[in-house]
Amino acid sequence: MGRASVILFAFVAFGCRTPAPPPAAPAPNATPAGPAPPGQREDCGTRPDDWCAPPAADPCGAHKDLTSCRADPRCGGRAYAGESVVACRLDARGFGENCPTVGCVSLAR
Repeated sequence: MGRASVILFAFVAFGCRTPAPPPAAPAPNATPAGPAPPGQREDCGTRPDDWCAPPAADPCGAHKDLTSCRADPRCGGRAYAGESVVACRLDARGFGENCPTVGCVSLAR
């Protein structure tokens, strides 16, 4: 009985560990990493209710909500970078169809 207990303990202690998940790939149209603007979290864009500041001097930064950003044809959405059960589908301008849009950025021309 003692040997079975040792084997069971070894299995529980060492055999049931889950490997760490690989690092998540950045969203296709996410803003490049860099220092966060003053007052903004480093991980802005990972929470569904985030609205992240765009890169410095981006004219689309004037839009502080989704409605005004969508109305400006020069601008597109910043993709949600948080965890989701299903992959985020984005429209042609980068606005989330089944996930939140977390900011407004200029479209690449």
